[in-house]
Amino acid sequence: MPMKFTILSALQAQQFVIDTAAASGKVRLDAYLASQMPQTSRARLQASIKEGLVEVNGRLLTKASYVVRPGDVVLCRVLPPPPLEASAEALPLDIVFEDDHVIVVNKSADMVMHPSPGHYTGTMVNALLHHCGLPPLQVDPGDSSTAADRSFDDLSSSTEDEDDPEEDGEGGTTTERKPGGGGGLLGGATTPLAVNASNPVIRPGIVHRLDKGTTGLVVIAKTDVAHASLSSQFKDRTAGRTYQSITLGVPRPAAGRVAANVGRDFRDRKKMAAFEYACTRGKTAASHYEVLEAVAGGRAALVEWKLETGRTHQIRVHAKYLGHPLLGDELYGGAGGSAVSVLGAGKAPRIAVTHSLVKALARPALHAKTLEFDHPTTGQRLQFDSELPEDFAITLEVLRTELA
Repeated sequence: MPMKFTILSALQAQQFVIDTAAASGKVRLDAYLASQMPQTSRARLQASIKEGLVEVNGRLLTKASYVVRPGDVVLCRVLPPPPLEASAEALPLDIVFEDDHVIVVNKSADMVMHPSPGHYTGTMVNALLHHCGLPPLQVDPGDSSTAADRSFDDLSSSTEDEDDPEEDGEGGTTTERKPGGGGGLLGGATTPLAVNASNPVIRPGIVHRLDKGTTGLVVIAKTDVAHASLSSQFKDRTAGRTYQSITLGVPRPAAGRVAANVGRDFRDRKKMAAFEYACTRGKTAASHYEVLEAVAGGRAALVEWKLETGRTHQIRVHAKYLGHPLLGDELYGGAGGSAVSVLGAGKAPRIAVTHSLVKALARPALHAKTLEFDHPTTGQRLQFDSELPEDFAITLEVLRTELA
């Protein structure tokens, strides 16, 4: 008999009914909930159980160790992640373009987009608050279904190399407007948008995200109008972007389309995995790639990517799916022994150079190189191109010369 599984969000009181296969073996309640709600951390589920938000067969349970049984009816409310305060910080920003409506930033590898556990300071939001002269704000991570919440579960904060707007409600963050309140997300108003005046909780105007470790161009909305326009453009795929990466090995054919669902890897919640396209696991995802240059004697390649969808880790997962993970991507098999085996090719000098190369790079070789969109108010098509960051360029040069 299938187990009836109902989730009630304590934040929004939205109900979802999920029919699951019968539990096999002895499975703890917290482990079972985690398998059904991979976007929510097990620690937060355990806290929800302890707080009396979970019922089994109409009986309140406060012990996460309860063993679920086939036929159990589980009712679960999830504690919302607490808001985090973001304070203005004088951090360097490579601003490519700015006017009263948008800011385009060339993100560095060491910067996280927004505050999350483990990254309370030093984020782009902190830097933008300082740049726009805004006071400290509580950043709302959103409900448990959003990618903003995934960052609180150590996914986006350590990975997330694409924007994933479709999973994030297009644009990744939204802002609730106080009637008659301020008119801007990161500026352009005397007060920022807030849920209420006494307790301002907003999500700053991040329209799409890049992972810590991924470099390149992102656009941030400064006004409501800009946020709505940009979110719509990302949703409709009229905003254009290209990424460049370095892969282990050279994908064949030299240009193609990868179609494989992307979803949570059930064996490791910090990873995503590829599944058969259009199956019931994960979400449909498609990427176009083109080999720009084979380097290191054909043991690596400079590859350009264009995305049809924007799933979490899409490029990294699809690159691995092709059998050519991104160089330096420890999470998906492009670092450590894999890099040494492919690039070193059993030659001691090459092995030594590869060790040094991967250590110096210390991140997946992925860069959001170009960005284009229609200006939210003028309608003018804006196009931006960025140079490869220094560590990426140096890595490419070593592959062309010392490891050739």
